[in-house]
Formats: sequence, C-alpha cells, structure tokens
Amino acid sequence: MTRKRRYHLEDAEAAAGRLRDALAPYCERIEVAGSVRRRRPDVGDVELLCIPRPGQTETLFGVVESGTDKLTVAILTMIGRGELAYRLNARGQRVFGPKNKLLTDVASGIPLDVFSTEARCWGMALVVRTGPAGFCKAFMQRFRALGMAGHAYGGVEDADGNLLDCPEEQDVFDLLAWPWLPPEDRLDASSP
Repeated sequence: MTRKRRYHLEDAEAAAGRLRDALAPYCERIEVAGSVRRRRPDVGDVELLCIPRPGQTETLFGVVESGTDKLTVAILTMIGRGELAYRLNARGQRVFGPKNKLLTDVASGIPLDVFSTEARCWGMALVVRTGPAGFCKAFMQRFRALGMAGHAYGGVEDADGNLLDCPEEQDVFDLLAWPWLPPEDRLDASSP
C-alpha cells in the first residue's frame, strides 16, 4: 500500500488561500474545509467547499455547454492555463462532476478537492467536508438515532424525507442537540 503524501499545514494554507481567492469571484460562498480547517500539522490535500454562482461565461478555449456554473468555467480556464490539473481517484478515474472535482494545484503539487453544495445545505456540507471521518460517522449515527438522515453532499432529511434547511454549521449541531465544537477540536472518535 502506498502512503499518501503529506504537506505541512503552512504550505497547504498558502495554497488553499490562493486558490480560494482565485475562485471566490465565481462563488456565492467559498470556504477552506478539511484538515486545513481543523489545523492539522500535516495534511493530505486542500478541500474547498463552494456555492457556485449560476450562469455561463466563456472560457479561454471557447464557450462551454449551456448551464455550466461560473465556478466550473473558472476551473476549466485554470486547467487550460496549466494552473490546475485533473487528478485521478483511487480507481484511476477522473472525477469532475457538478458536486466534486478532483484536481491538483500545479504550483504547489498539493491535491485539491472542490466540493459544491447549495445555500440551504451549506452547514451540513461544511461539517462533512471539515471532518474528520470518525467525527462525521458519529454525526451520521446521531442523525439515524433521531430518525433523520444526513447526506455527505449536504442536506438533512427529517423522518418524513423532507429536506431541512441547514445554512450554517450551528444549525446542524442544533438539530442533533449537540453543543458547537470548533473544527480543531473535532477528532476521529469525538462527539459532544
């Protein structure tokens, strides 16, 4: 098994900030998530969570298909300029969909995951994308115990399958009746 390369937090923060700033004009909202947000001393990648601005613009290499959001167009332009590159997943497949784009920041070599959600699901998506996995597992178990369902790409459903608004992380903690826990205190086996 090949061990995933790790990057110093300071290097990942610099890349995350630069990429966030470059993509911010194409987003309604954008934030750094993952282990960078949790302030881990070394990280495996940079994760950005976004709410893309709707609409289509022209890329460096021409118009993309109608209905493509501005964030996707911006990323395609950055790929065309050699600033970002596609990255394959563990199965050797390129992932570049509306909700998840696996990329590499060419300047730093750091893997970049860009996740998209909508405003009403932002809170849940940010909790999930901040992680870590064990903490998210405890979150999902708590939802099930309360008769609800949480989803990895954002959104919480009540027992009747109705989507509940969770525009902020605090809304998600409130639904679970858990106290707020700052990202750096969210551990793999933790739950409030």
